[in-house]
Amino acid sequence: MARAKHTDRADARRRWRQSQSGEPDGSAALEPEGAPPPRSTASPAQRSASVPAQRPSIMAAFRNAYRPAQIREDIGALPWLIRSRAFLISLALVVGGVAAVAVAPNNTITNLFFQAMVVPPAMAPIFIVGFFATRASYLLGFIVAVVDVIAYSVFVYAVAPGLTTEPIEPAQQQQLVLSALSVGPLSGIFFAAAAAWYRRFLTLSNAGAAQRARARQQQKPRPTRPSR
Repeated sequence: MARAKHTDRADARRRWRQSQSGEPDGSAALEPEGAPPPRSTASPAQRSASVPAQRPSIMAAFRNAYRPAQIREDIGALPWLIRSRAFLISLALVVGGVAAVAVAPNNTITNLFFQAMVVPPAMAPIFIVGFFATRASYLLGFIVAVVDVIAYSVFVYAVAPGLTTEPIEPAQQQQLVLSALSVGPLSGIFFAAAAAWYRRFLTLSNAGAAQRARARQQQKPRPTRPSR
C-alpha cells in the first residue's frame, strides 16, 4: 500500500509538471477510435496550392488560344516582321501567281494557282502568313491582302486584255478592282488572325492531350511481379 501511494504521488507530480511546462502527456497522444480528425490550420490559398491542377480540356484550349491585339506594339514590330520568311513567301506567291498566268494563260495548273494565290481574297498567302507569323498576324494579313489587290489590278488592266479576243470595258475593269478592294483587306485581317488562333489552339490542345495521356499512364496499376 505504501508503495502504491508513492507511485500515485509520483505520477501526480509528473502530470503537474507537464501541465505547467506545456509538454504533451504520453497518454494524451492516444486518441479514442472513431474520433474526428483534427482541423487543418492551413489557409485556403495553401490548401488550393496542394490540390493538383486540372488537366487542360479542348474547351480551355479553345478559349486560351485567343490573344487580344496589341496594336501599338505590333506596329512597332513591323520593321522586322516584314522581313520574316512567312511574309516574304506570301508575297512571292502573290507575285508568282500573276506571273504564272501571264506566261501560261491556257494552262490548267497555272489557272488554279492564280485562283488560289491572287484572286481576292488570296486565301493561301493570307493563311500562310497568319499561321507562321510570330505576332501581329492580322497586320501582316492586311498588308498581304493590299499587295494582292495591287497585283490583281495589274492583272486586270495589263494582263487580262491580252488574254482575250474581246475587249474589256473600262467600267468592268473598275468594277473588278473595286470588288477586290472591298473584299481583300478585311478578309486578310480576319483570315490571318483566324490562322494564328488555329495554330495556338493546336499547340494547346496537343499539350493537353499529352498531359492527359501521361495522367492515364500514371493512373494505370503497375503489374506486380510474382514472388519466387
